Amino acid sequence: MPGEMNPRERWGLLLIDEIPDRPPVYPLVTSHAAAAYGCDLIQYCTDGEVLAEAQLYAQRLYQHEGLSVFTDVGIIAEAMGSKYHLREYEVPILDSPIIQNPEAVEDLRIPDPVQDGRLPVYLEAIDKLYTAAGDILPVFAFIPCPFTTSAGLRGTEEFLISTALAPENAHKLLEISLQAAVKFCDECILAGALPVLVDPLASGSVISRSTFSQFASPYTRRLIEHLHRYDLDIMLHICGDTSGMLDLIPATGADLFSMDKADISSAIAICGDKIRLAGNLPPHGLLEVSRIDMAQKAEEAVEKGITNPKGFVLSTGCEAPIKASPEKLHKIIEIGRKSHYDFKW
Repeated sequence: MPGEMNPRERWGLLLIDEIPDRPPVYPLVTSHAAAAYGCDLIQYCTDGEVLAEAQLYAQRLYQHEGLSVFTDVGIIAEAMGSKYHLREYEVPILDSPIIQNPEAVEDLRIPDPVQDGRLPVYLEAIDKLYTAAGDILPVFAFIPCPFTTSAGLRGTEEFLISTALAPENAHKLLEISLQAAVKFCDECILAGALPVLVDPLASGSVISRSTFSQFASPYTRRLIEHLHRYDLDIMLHICGDTSGMLDLIPATGADLFSMDKADISSAIAICGDKIRLAGNLPPHGLLEVSRIDMAQKAEEAVEKGITNPKGFVLSTGCEAPIKASPEKLHKIIEIGRKSHYDFKW
């Protein structure tokens, strides 16, 4: 295809099953943007203007093809009452879940994205990013799925135990987490963002296929069904090893699957005719101390991924590390930007 597309055009064609000039290049530059910009993570996680400025700075620096509004997977759980510890140079971590006994779920309320917790930080950042660059760059808002939010409300270990020993309690928590995600997604969309659903606790590194099918997938599917009413294509990101559940991913309704520890060729063989794939360069390879040849990894990923029948996005398997090497990030993005389709789907 002649000419150079801008990132929004490139993503747009991919999502209607047309041929862009090349796959989008979108390593997950989230908290690393704070390091590139020169602010600490407390500022980044609590000030929408700082988050937006850091994202714009990082995108100008690296030229990747998307702006990412993401602080941590506990953002909805925190707005519902769980306590998170903010740290200057590491992502926030759960201090104290709001649900200390199963009965307390009845007291939960769905947060107001305009005023509760740090949810307004997202909305402010989205508004500023969309105003500044939304005509040429997609603005992605990373929203935790109900399964991951439920773990943030109950505590990971207690929630996972409840899926086995008290499934009714687990489903109650998942239901209200779903409602909270729906409301937050609606506000993010109105502000100008495209939701990216993230579900690190639904990883095959953490749970079984059975738990995924019974507790994670149904609520993700219902959230995606709601989002499809906007006529949007939705990306689902799951951290860790998903190689044993690749066949289950299309049932979530996701239009794109951002994968971490799974082989691209296997993913194409199992579900490539049903879903677009994004991934999956090893994030730790971007650290200065890593001996992984990221240029080779990027070339291999493009060579395999570009054959996917539904399309491909060159990305990292998870967030780029906060202390990622700028030189390595530049290199993988450069390799991706040089790739072009030489066939028609």
